Amino acid sequence: MDIQKATSADTETIQALISAISEIDVLPLFSADGQREYKQRVLPDIATTMDESRFVTLKALNAHQLVGFAALRDGNYLTHLFVAKQAQGCGLGKQLLDAVLASTSAKEISLRSSLNAAGFYRRSGFKATGEESEFNGIRFIPMTLTRD
Repeated sequence: MDIQKATSADTETIQALISAISEIDVLPLFSADGQREYKQRVLPDIATTMDESRFVTLKALNAHQLVGFAALRDGNYLTHLFVAKQAQGCGLGKQLLDAVLASTSAKEISLRSSLNAAGFYRRSGFKATGEESEFNGIRFIPMTLTRD
């Protein structure tokens, strides 16, 4: 696996990756309203993550094929972490998480975990900071990682 900086030239490919993963792992956990909100706002919003003044974006490639994406906003908020189904279970998610976290010295990193990813984040040291919540039909668990 090769992890490198993502650029605006990668936007369409990243959107396709996230869309494919979301159809299987994320959207089935949402209401119809949540699915609509996700498709209308979250997926198109990937283009804004390419703003280098606010985001660190990384992509993971396997034989030149995109298999992962991570984005950290303002050095302290993980907005995206996605790994293709065929690359899940081999440590790529942890590699991407570690690489994006290495880009910041922030002592606290927050995120809104999808329900299917909460276990991964717990194993990576994040702790839930509240109960499962919902915003416009999108279900999530607020979580934070505190570093020394």
